[in-house]
Amino acid sequence: MYDSRMIYSAGNRHIEETESNSNGAKSFGRQRQYLKPKQKRARWKKMANLVRVTVGYEQLAEERIYDNYAWHKKAWTMFEHHHELKDRNSKREMDKGPTPFLSRYIQKSSHAVLLIVSEYSPLKPDWCGNEQWQMIEIDESYLTQDSYYFDLYANPTKAVKKPDNNGGFTKHGRRLTLMDTPSQREWLYRKGNSHGFQLVEDIPLRIEKPVNHYFNRKGKKGLHIGVRFQGALRVTNSCEFRDAFRRGIGTAKGFGFGLLMIKPAHF
Repeated sequence: MYDSRMIYSAGNRHIEETESNSNGAKSFGRQRQYLKPKQKRARWKKMANLVRVTVGYEQLAEERIYDNYAWHKKAWTMFEHHHELKDRNSKREMDKGPTPFLSRYIQKSSHAVLLIVSEYSPLKPDWCGNEQWQMIEIDESYLTQDSYYFDLYANPTKAVKKPDNNGGFTKHGRRLTLMDTPSQREWLYRKGNSHGFQLVEDIPLRIEKPVNHYFNRKGKKGLHIGVRFQGALRVTNSCEFRDAFRRGIGTAKGFGFGLLMIKPAHF
């Protein structure tokens, strides 16, 4: 069955998720150091950085962090020192490409937690104190396992055609959120096929009720709907799976969806 912990491993260091709140979201516990005999240590290349930021609700109000778009803008302040990312933001929306980091926002009883995974090295912003900031490096060795437990908060959608004014359809159409459990389950199976993994049937897949996330972006109101998936997976294509870990799964990845939290599993 499910392990009660979710761990990101980074070589010899781990940040461990141990505490659950009433919403089922989990927080990370203290950072632990694991030492191996020096002669047996493998030299693995750093693949990504994991950041955990803890923010109290009073500070959220002071910083005007009211929705996922506000979180998104705050997360960007950690990467402003990368000049190539500044060039990216000057481009048209359709030319920008994927957001260079994945994030997830977890609300707890006394504070909120921001998790970020990125290939770019972040810097602690001025609005974040030293005691709020925790970062480790994730190396390639973590994605060499055959099976994992996973926790995914995603925006499961499907593309539908959008009529234009000439009796035809627009090029890009629009996306509709999948609201029923069978469609959400089918969506995750499809994503697994395209991202190098399949679900482990012996372990039940948990799908929580959809949650509305309203936001205000440049004076326009919007809505994303999030669904939490928990279960176990088996890797079928290591390259595609590593890419899913780095790039995320599903849509609205710039708004706190699609970050794949995993822990090695042994069935």
